Amino acid sequence: MEKSRILVIEDNQDTRQFLETVLSREFEVFSTQNAVAGIEYARTKQPDLIILDIMLPVLNGFDACGLLKKDEATRNIPIIFLSAKNTANDIAHGFGLGADDYLPKPFDYKELIARVRARLREKSARQKEPKTLVDGEIKLVLDTRDAFHGGSMVSLTQIEFDLLSLLLRKRGQVISRDEIIQLVWREDPTTAHKRTIDVHIRALRKKIPVLTRMITSIYGVGYKYGG
Repeated sequence: MEKSRILVIEDNQDTRQFLETVLSREFEVFSTQNAVAGIEYARTKQPDLIILDIMLPVLNGFDACGLLKKDEATRNIPIIFLSAKNTANDIAHGFGLGADDYLPKPFDYKELIARVRARLREKSARQKEPKTLVDGEIKLVLDTRDAFHGGSMVSLTQIEFDLLSLLLRKRGQVISRDEIIQLVWREDPTTAHKRTIDVHIRALRKKIPVLTRMITSIYGVGYKYGG
């Protein structure tokens, strides 16, 4: 079986070599000591997962994560922050940028490997998800981000498409506004206000009138799609 490829971006030589040693027992490991080189590697080589330090020369890990998650070529690569910056604000900021996990230093290498395995399993599960979402006459093609209703294409903005796909995936579940912001505005949730969601819901209902009865507003909480 082909080994998963792990990219380590870490400027401390001792830590980098330790990570290479313990991870290479199970994975194919590549490493770099700065984020600029790491981003270029991620774009060209497409590793299966990135372990990213924060306090790096040239470009810090937070900025690197933001760039990776905004780039279509790298946005789906799981990122685990591994850093001595471990305050609650640091961790929240890291997840807000789109990181998939955050492990403070000093760390237990067994826990790191367990988290790497978990993030790789999640990635594999996502890749097995259906390429289309269908409900009645509504169809979303995830690869091309095309939306259809009754066989006719509907022009949706990126936010509208992501919002509708989230509602379809969670059919029958109440989704809070906070959760919608985190999942739809994942790259920068600070740009969204809870009432911004209402604006996009109204736009979806206008473009696809059947959504007027399919999307229910749950007062004080959020929205639910379907029964």
